[in-house]
Amino acid sequence: MQPHREFRRFAGEYGRYSLIQDRVAQALVASIERPYGRIVDLGCGSGALFRAYERPFTHYLAVDISPEMLALHPTGERVGKMVGDFDDPALFAKLADLDFDLLLSSSALQWSRDLGWTLAQIAALKRPVALSIFTSGTFASLHEAAGTRSPIRSKEETIEALKENFDATIDILKYELYFRDTLSMLRYIKRSGVSGGERMLGYAATRRLLREYTLPYLEFEVVRMCAPAAAVV
Repeated sequence: MQPHREFRRFAGEYGRYSLIQDRVAQALVASIERPYGRIVDLGCGSGALFRAYERPFTHYLAVDISPEMLALHPTGERVGKMVGDFDDPALFAKLADLDFDLLLSSSALQWSRDLGWTLAQIAALKRPVALSIFTSGTFASLHEAAGTRSPIRSKEETIEALKENFDATIDILKYELYFRDTLSMLRYIKRSGVSGGERMLGYAATRRLLREYTLPYLEFEVVRMCAPAAAVV
């Protein structure tokens, strides 16, 4: 999976389609019990977590694989930016040398090629961590109607990977986003980044879905975890 290619393609439109990511980021920040001064945001996108983190901080490092997304992220005297891939050991070597207090990631890690490995690298940093990760329960009814499989991991696989690396509070968040028609849904999926650029449907399947998908909404499922440093396994 290389979702960053699609993110780069639609980076200029991303803000108009990131409603769910904004909600997920707000819910993740709400789970953090106290403010932290120095923050790393892994897979930051255009800045949903930065906008949601309405607390005092001394430095905020935004990390993303896409330079186009980083260009959309808010800037400021206390904001740094870094191009980095959370599937790359070189990124974690850099992070290990940094002085920071909290690692955040929202709506990004579902695209890790090896989630267990990525989470192990995060845990090895021995900092408080708060994560939100989409699961295959996202678009579940649409996938069922189309006869396709989700390109991301199930809730069970995601939770298992988290529990192998953290002893922490884990919960499930569910959302519904309503649309005027199925065509609007498909347009949203393509441009929002939630699909990661994966081509879910061929031409015939798309036509069938436009005729037969009857729900007025898309569903989203997210695993949320908040772990103090002491909760790292």
